[in-house]
Amino acid sequence: MPTSAAGAARLLIVDDDAQVARALHDLFAEASLDADVVASAEEALERFRDETYAVVVCDLQLPGESGLELVRRLRRDSPATAVVVMTGHASVPTAVEALKLGAADYLVKPVNPAQLRKLVEKLLRERPGRLPSALLAAEHPDDEVFEGMIARSKAMRLVFDRIELVARTDATVLIIGETGTGKELVARAVHNRSARANGPFVPVHTGALPKELIESELFGHEKGAFTGAVGSSEGKFGAARGGTIFLDEVSTMPERAQVDLLRVLETFKYTRVGGKSEHEADVRVVCATNTELLEMVAEGKFREDLYYRISIFPIQLPPLRRRPGDIGLLADRFVRAAAMRYHKKLRPLDEAAVQVLRDYDWPGNVRELRNMVEQAVLLSTGESLEPGEIQQLLAERPRRVTPPVVPIAVGTRVEDAERILARSTLAAYRGDRAQAAAALGVAVERLADLLDHAH
Repeated sequence: MPTSAAGAARLLIVDDDAQVARALHDLFAEASLDADVVASAEEALERFRDETYAVVVCDLQLPGESGLELVRRLRRDSPATAVVVMTGHASVPTAVEALKLGAADYLVKPVNPAQLRKLVEKLLRERPGRLPSALLAAEHPDDEVFEGMIARSKAMRLVFDRIELVARTDATVLIIGETGTGKELVARAVHNRSARANGPFVPVHTGALPKELIESELFGHEKGAFTGAVGSSEGKFGAARGGTIFLDEVSTMPERAQVDLLRVLETFKYTRVGGKSEHEADVRVVCATNTELLEMVAEGKFREDLYYRISIFPIQLPPLRRRPGDIGLLADRFVRAAAMRYHKKLRPLDEAAVQVLRDYDWPGNVRELRNMVEQAVLLSTGESLEPGEIQQLLAERPRRVTPPVVPIAVGTRVEDAERILARSTLAAYRGDRAQAAAALGVAVERLADLLDHAH
């Protein structure tokens, strides 16, 4: 049976019944979907060495390794791939087991062609942005791949170990890390490895919600609860029932919403805005922050009791600059993903190019690295990304300055402390008085005055 061009296939059919496999191939071809066909789990796994598939449709009864084992292996090695299993009536319990292992759905034979096509098209719409994760899972003897994350640094392997440890429980998790370190990936990994994996994963960026509507967005509302509430809403906690809710940038929650969240974590109950009846909060809560919550507690900006409820099991993500050994590994995978996306042929990065990347401090972390690599691939005209090209792109990137911590002894006069901060901040901004003044929140004239009196 003909196969699609290398790198172009989006679907893989795994069935040892040639007639069924042919019918499925033709079904997808009618929908202009490329599909490859293999007859065993072993052949399917071999294909994944060279190809990336968004969706796999497989029979549970296969010669050699079973479809169940294929689901288990793909869940580990290619977590971005959706697997649809097909089974006979007598094997429905096995199909349910496949769902627990990570299969997206199952269909009972004889399969309804329209139902299968609709399901596959839905999965393809949902997963295109996750394909790079599948590329990250390409096999390599030295790589550590975990739920779409790739690393060989000790710091990240410790993160993977902590995810494995807490995922087996329903404990509340607090993920701490700078912007771009992959906090949502970690939250999804906790969900995917938990007993709630078949339930919904509902991400909520609390900082993006209007403060006056955050309670309604989180906990829902009843019809007429406020102007514009023309109907009732179950809210994000309702939508996450049976699964996991991910509260990103939890530090931005206003006081009243913090109280409501604390109640949920203590009683597992909540009330919709404008409602009187209580609803069960059958959800696992995972929070994330890029700020130091204890400092906010000390400043009275975050409830201390809530802090201790959400930080039962903290997971600290290291910034990319503290895991330099992973930079080349990640960059190489991003190059491969971008090259495939933009139909370019590029060799792997050489050591000189990787060293240029390691010499940069990556304030935007993995997200910035991926962005820069994609930009470099788009602009490339040769067969590889040259160190000089990468250096030029990095030189053109806007720099975010993080002034160093300046120790000031207890008892230092306020005027002297201001002058010390003025000098240190100016040095951090390489003499740019406008930027230094903005960082300090003072006028340039005030900064000049402090500097004039600093000698």
